[in-house]
Amino acid sequence: MSAGAQPERLRRDPLETLARLVRDPPVSVSRELDEALEALDMEMTRLAGALQIEYMGPGVGMADMNAEHVYRLVVRHHVWDTVTAGWGVRICDALDNNDLRPMWSLRGVGRLRKRQLLAVLPAFFEGYAAALEAAGVADTPAGRRVLEMARALAVPR
Repeated sequence: MSAGAQPERLRRDPLETLARLVRDPPVSVSRELDEALEALDMEMTRLAGALQIEYMGPGVGMADMNAEHVYRLVVRHHVWDTVTAGWGVRICDALDNNDLRPMWSLRGVGRLRKRQLLAVLPAFFEGYAAALEAAGVADTPAGRRVLEMARALAVPR
């Protein structure tokens, strides 16, 4: 490898990776998926902090028990523990008595839930983009990036 050249996995846009995986199920949990979810998590932390618009997205998991509402993708100011807090997207316990307690980062979910997370990303970004438009912040740099992400992850109908 020449000086300055990067391995292909480092050059690949994580959003392109996620869009490809969304459109081509079934998905195997791999290092590529983990790295793409980690990059998405970091970017969404930055964007959510700039926008500061709360959004409760689709359920993630427990479909086999008809309980997809139990864990949801949520954008808000999350409090992980006494020293860790900030804006971002997390998979939260959405039952009434849990106040949207963050349970997992995007990369931190288990193997089966990662597949379910990937399946709902298009709906999540479509809904989040609509929430940003309704709040009047879609035309900010961070809002435009979320709209771009929503377009990239949209599944053709």
